[in-house]
Amino acid sequence: MQETPKPSLVIVPWTKEHDASQFTSNLASIKKYIQEQAHRNVSSYTSSVFVLTEPGDMVIRGYYSLSSLSIVFNELSEKVQNRLPRYPECSGILLGRLGVDKDYTQKLKRETGSKPRLGELLSANAQIRCLKTSKHVGSALLVIDAEMPSNDEQKDGARDPLPFYEKYGFVPLTANPRRVIKTMRAIAEEFKTV
Repeated sequence: MQETPKPSLVIVPWTKEHDASQFTSNLASIKKYIQEQAHRNVSSYTSSVFVLTEPGDMVIRGYYSLSSLSIVFNELSEKVQNRLPRYPECSGILLGRLGVDKDYTQKLKRETGSKPRLGELLSANAQIRCLKTSKHVGSALLVIDAEMPSNDEQKDGARDPLPFYEKYGFVPLTANPRRVIKTMRAIAEEFKTV
């Protein structure tokens, strides 16, 4: 997994000047969030949204959102519980949405002849950002709800994101296997140079 964006791309906080009007996705919720909900979440301090753009360009090519949450301690696996203080709840950061522009991804693939791996880039950036944040406001976990695409979305090419997150070390909660977590300790190990 790459730790930093390629020189031709940047990841910055969302502003109202960013343009999501042409953002495409096989997942309706991913497209709807960046086009209709992100501005409300940012202005209400509900979530922070970070967008992938080309330098000097305000067109959104990918994004992710972060917000705080807590997890009931008993929902964590015994292995995770053994490495944390035994409070009723455990602090975490929710990576609520992560999406890449489908058309832009296909364009890059045609130009370079290889998959651009923008999802991995965004995921790595989010993990590093969460790790840095946890040094100022304690957060023991990074949490992701891996939304299952509908049958129609799957027919249009959307894939289940769960294997993607599991590939990068996220493990399911005992109470909800579609909610996956990764400890900040594991992220710190993975990104030792940060």
